[in-house]
Amino acid sequence: MTLGRRIILTRQKQRNLAWHQSLAQAGMQVLDLPLLRFSSLEIPGEYLQRSFDWILFTSPQAVDSFLASGLMKGHTKMGALGAGTSAALLAAGLSDDLGFSGLDGAELARAFARKVSPPATVLLPGALKRMADPRVTLEAAGFQAEELPLYETLPVPPSELSADFQSTDVVFFCSPSAVKAFVEAFSARPDCVAIGETTAALCRPYGFPTEVAETPDLNAMVRAAGCEPLTSSLENES
Repeated sequence: MTLGRRIILTRQKQRNLAWHQSLAQAGMQVLDLPLLRFSSLEIPGEYLQRSFDWILFTSPQAVDSFLASGLMKGHTKMGALGAGTSAALLAAGLSDDLGFSGLDGAELARAFARKVSPPATVLLPGALKRMADPRVTLEAAGFQAEELPLYETLPVPPSELSADFQSTDVVFFCSPSAVKAFVEAFSARPDCVAIGETTAALCRPYGFPTEVAETPDLNAMVRAAGCEPLTSSLENES
């Protein structure tokens, strides 16, 4: 892959912002092309007054949706997966009481089980569909865990998408859903960087020349694109 190329960001609009800022500060060309959007779900009434010993968040959107839901926080301890999710908690004046950074919700659950002893009740707010299932891991370790879907991720309709792709573009894909949305909207197959092998496994059959980030973060994706690593303080936002 060549240097000096334009990076196309495909995550949800809200999540593209920090990455765009970091890339632009490093002098890189960036195009925002959000392929997915969040849609809030109705919260079951019984959850509005319930309390839990812990709440574990696996994404910044899970934090944002929880804060917008009206659910009670009380004196509940909280844990986050990765720097971006932890930063979302801190920005809301909340603390990350677990201090863990890993690849997915299953790793978060295993780290939690090593640090915390049951019994304890754990709430898992997040998306309607999940790539990993931390609840099973937590229940096997003796915790009472409950999933609470707060939002679903939907593709942006192809009619609302447009882009003029250049030969040196590289698309950053962070989920299989984004790959599917791109394929539905465009016939072009530019170079791409996948955030992990699960996403890459869908890119290849569709004909995308694919590189895979060594770790699921912006800096690793930039390196996989053949560009210089970032030095911005935003480089670890997820």
